[in-house]
Amino acid sequence: MVKFIIRLFLVSFLILIGIFGYFFFAGEIKNTLQFDEDRFVSIQKFIKQGKIESLQQAKLQLNVISSDFKQDSVVILTNQLNETAMVQAKVCLSKEWYGACKEYLNLVSADYKPNEVAGIRSKLDKALIEKNVTKTKTYLKERNLDKSKVYFAKIDSTYNKKKRQQLEDKIYLLENELKLEEVENLIDQKEFDDARDKIAEVDEKFNRKMVAELSEQINQKEKIVNLLDDDGSIIAFVDEFKTSMNDPASFEHIETTVFEKGKYLQVSMEYREVNTYGAKVLNKVEAKLNEDGSIKKIIRK
Repeated sequence: MVKFIIRLFLVSFLILIGIFGYFFFAGEIKNTLQFDEDRFVSIQKFIKQGKIESLQQAKLQLNVISSDFKQDSVVILTNQLNETAMVQAKVCLSKEWYGACKEYLNLVSADYKPNEVAGIRSKLDKALIEKNVTKTKTYLKERNLDKSKVYFAKIDSTYNKKKRQQLEDKIYLLENELKLEEVENLIDQKEFDDARDKIAEVDEKFNRKMVAELSEQINQKEKIVNLLDDDGSIIAFVDEFKTSMNDPASFEHIETTVFEKGKYLQVSMEYREVNTYGAKVLNKVEAKLNEDGSIKKIIRK
């Protein structure tokens, strides 16, 4: 009797578990089906919107939908997504929205109309090359070295080798021209050490004559600067010139202009002095100086 009761209890327990399991899994299946149904509707809406973000979301949702859910309908929906992405890619290509075109093409499945997609990609690649070539040429004309280099680097290796080399040569010329211009600016600013550093960056094969001339300018102008006093006068010249003045103590420097002339310096100096009548007057003297600033010859007084 006890055994019978135990068996009856076990059978009842198993029946209850079975019933619970049935309703549980049936509920889960129902929930899964409902989730997939909701996803399916959402995917349709995303595809209809046709935007990049919408199609990206649609593709994500398609990847998580159950493999046994309306298989034929899912295939149709996937093809709709692919077709929409491809059509949008064509539109973007025609409007020269190349970045968007590329993003749309990346959403198309690898096995969907591969020849047609490859054709769009080929047109996109050519369009991008032409765009980068045009940008490179534009920035070269504007003498914007950094941007011309950026767009040149984007030009695909399939581009005409001769034309690519021509662009590279122009970049080379511009780069060295800009360096020499910077050297000239540094010379004008009397930054001679920086000018020497910059001229050392110029390609040794580039415009050797100009490089040599600028190197000589650096040396010459540095010598002149070393001759100048704080007021811009040439110390040795002023000291020697004062010895020929009636009243050296009245000397007042106004302005000195110096030009290199071969091995000598051509100098024009404006100054004030007290004349023999006791009046302070403005005078000008021109002279030829040695490299050390001493007077070689007074040209006019």
